[in-house]
Amino acid sequence: MKQTSSPIPGKYIDRFRLDQLKPAEKAIQDLRLPLVRYRKLNGILNALKMQIEDGGDNPDVNAFLIQALRSAVIHQVGADAGQAAIRSIEAFQMSEEARWKQIRDGNFPAIQISIEDRFIDQIQIGYQLLKKQDFVAACQDWVQAWEIAKTMALPEMRTREEFVKAYPELEVYFENWCYDFMFELHNAGVHDPKFYGYRLQYVQEFLSQFPDEDEDTLLNFGRGQGEALWGLGKHSEAEAVYTALVERLPDEAWAYIGWADQYWLMNNSQKQYDRAEAIMQQALKRSNLKDRGDLCDRLAALYNEWGKPEKSKALRLEEKKASQAIPKPQVDLIEQKAKKRARRGRRKKK
Repeated sequence: MKQTSSPIPGKYIDRFRLDQLKPAEKAIQDLRLPLVRYRKLNGILNALKMQIEDGGDNPDVNAFLIQALRSAVIHQVGADAGQAAIRSIEAFQMSEEARWKQIRDGNFPAIQISIEDRFIDQIQIGYQLLKKQDFVAACQDWVQAWEIAKTMALPEMRTREEFVKAYPELEVYFENWCYDFMFELHNAGVHDPKFYGYRLQYVQEFLSQFPDEDEDTLLNFGRGQGEALWGLGKHSEAEAVYTALVERLPDEAWAYIGWADQYWLMNNSQKQYDRAEAIMQQALKRSNLKDRGDLCDRLAALYNEWGKPEKSKALRLEEKKASQAIPKPQVDLIEQKAKKRARRGRRKKK
């Protein structure tokens, strides 16, 4: 009887079938062959895995590869020494034969979608919506993605790095997405204020789950928390968050900048220039302030809008003299720019 191919390749990896092959993979590793001989077996094994991983494969091709793998084991170590590997290969062969019988009978086995694939699906849909500038719809999908991530996170995963070590399939997605989600929730909130509430909840949950993140992350997510509270009209609570942030990170200029922005730069701010000035002047008293030039630029812009160009000019002149007097450390320029982008985050939409 002519065999039938499985359905065309799909978007998901068929992890169930790959799991069925894992005992044979482990048994081959347990043979402890020299690398050059192990590679001969592993090459056949990888070819088989590539055939089955997303469907669209053919039973005749798979059968040849399974037989080749069995014969290669016998050739390398003999039937007796390779008995465990041979049994595992034959067990996989039996599971495949049962699967192909289902297909011939018209019962196509469904691919079991892993939680990693569900998460990736949600964030990819969100990124597609962002390309259309649909911030609200994108964040609706990303709220669901975060709910999935929360079910995957364990208490001992105290950083994003530890999370992706447990789920290596997410390495290229998770760390950057966490930042993107935090920023885009603000943009969605501009259109629908309830997303400020989602942003606040997300930031609080993120910081609770990943308390050992680096200072740049704590800075940006701390600012995100303050911005979300401000957007919700909870100004006194936002003040408390910003106060705690600058106490924890007293030499981070962007903690002060983010705080001061609420009083004059952000949309619908009350233009309390004197309060914004006081916050940024507080930062300038720090002798080891990071990104001092960025803070001076922001304060100078405030003075210009406030109608005090002479203060702006004096500030820029003073900062120029100070920067010329300090020897510049030899820092890799690319690394320096990357860190500055991380601190700044994305420009807010007004």
